[in-house]
Parts: sequence; C-alpha cells; structure tokens
Amino acid sequence: MRSVSWVALLVPLLFSSLPAAARERPVERVSRMRTVHASTAVGGALPELSVAGGSATVITTDVPLGIGGPVLQDEGGRVRLVPVDATSFILLPSSDLPEGERLVLTVPLPPGDSLQLALVTRRGEVDGEVRLVRLQAPVAGQEGVSDVARLLQAASVAQVGLAPPKTWVRLRAGIHAEVESVLRIGPHVFITLSSRPVWDGNPSVRDWERLQLRASRGDGSTLVLPLLHVPSSSGDAVSRHTVVATPPGGTAHLLLGVKGSSLPETILALP
Repeated sequence: MRSVSWVALLVPLLFSSLPAAARERPVERVSRMRTVHASTAVGGALPELSVAGGSATVITTDVPLGIGGPVLQDEGGRVRLVPVDATSFILLPSSDLPEGERLVLTVPLPPGDSLQLALVTRRGEVDGEVRLVRLQAPVAGQEGVSDVARLLQAASVAQVGLAPPKTWVRLRAGIHAEVESVLRIGPHVFITLSSRPVWDGNPSVRDWERLQLRASRGDGSTLVLPLLHVPSSSGDAVSRHTVVATPPGGTAHLLLGVKGSSLPETILALP
C-alpha cells in the first residue's frame, strides 16, 4: 500500500474546521490498514468499511478516480468527503454511525465503472487506511483467456481430468448443466459446463448469460465476481460453455448459481 502518512498531518486541521458540537471524542479503537476488493458486478452484499467519529479513513485506489469523485448517501451530512489527489480521498465522520446503519459509498472509476461499499461503525476497530482494488471480468483477448476456454470446450472430460464427480448447476426449473471441469491458471479460474439435447427443453442463451459466480471468503463474506462468458461453438452436439473469473486472495470456495434465482447454488472447490 502506498504510504499516506503525510495525509495524517492534514487530519487535525480538517477536524478543526468542523463545528465544535460535531467533533466527537474518538473512542479507543484499533486502527487497521487493509486491502478491500470490490466488484463491478451487480448484486451481492457490499464490502464494508469500518468508520468512527473523530477518526479519519484514508482510501486509495489503484487507478484514477472517475468524473465527479466519490458520492456518499448521507442525508445528515455526518461524514465529510475530502479529496486528496487523483487516486485517494479521506472520510471524516463527525460521529459514530448508529448500530445497524449502513451508508452507501459509490466510488466512480474509469472507463465508466463504479464500486459501492457500505460504511458502518464497529466497536473496537476502525479502518485507518484502505487500498481499494477493483475486480473486473477477464478480457477475452488478453493472456490467452479465450484460447484456453476454447481448448477446454474442445477437450473431452477424460482429457481434462479435472471434473468434479457429477456436479450439476440448476439453470431453471427442469434445466440443468453439468460442471465438466474447474481449472485455475494464474489468477483466472475457468469453469466449463455442458448440456445435452433433451426432449423437455435445453438451456437458452439467456440461461447461460444469467450464470453468477460468488467467491466465499475465509471471514464468511461473499463477493459476486464479474464473469467472462465464452459460448459454445455452433453446431456442436454437446453444448459447452465456459465462464472465467478472477477470484481475490483469501477465497475459500466458489458458489455457482443463477442471478435473481431462488434455486440453490452449487459449491465448487477452488483448485
């Protein structure tokens, strides 16, 4: 994480500009420095940042902030947003947030992406410095991603040799796809699924596009991962599709399901 110690020199001056009634005496808390991964994919629980009255939280991104800068849904004006430079800003809460309250922070990034986080107050801890990392879908033309996906689709299950034993994902009522392989190459995970023609219906293009993958992390939190979908080649007797994602560090296992569906997700071990 880039050093932002010089920003600490500004914090007393920034707090001194607040009205006296709005300056809450900081409760003793452990100040953390950590990396937070946030997804550009829609859905799922928002990553949380712990803030506290009288304590500054410095947030740094790996790329320049987007037009307009961060936006906070705070009608009471309890948290001040202070820009520092092109890639960082400071959160200055004048008071703790009530238990159970979550303020949504939107951080715009180029080229038109945005990340959302939830600000909360926790007893005993506060995020002093945060490195915010954007999770994006892999790009088909980079690092041979689409080529690997096509090779997996062309290979038989026996050739790949990575198939979980009879693992299925329900796309909708009565329509299933078999998970043929889960392969990790570098930062990417390739999941290849197949379906065979059946008399009572086949997956539609929309069924495949509604696939959703979540990363389940060691702390119990989950994160929806942006996906690259590589469709099956036309004319194949067996329809094989591959989804590619880049799970963050600390991922314990993956959950494969369908967006907006109440159908149970399929648990996949991370290679």
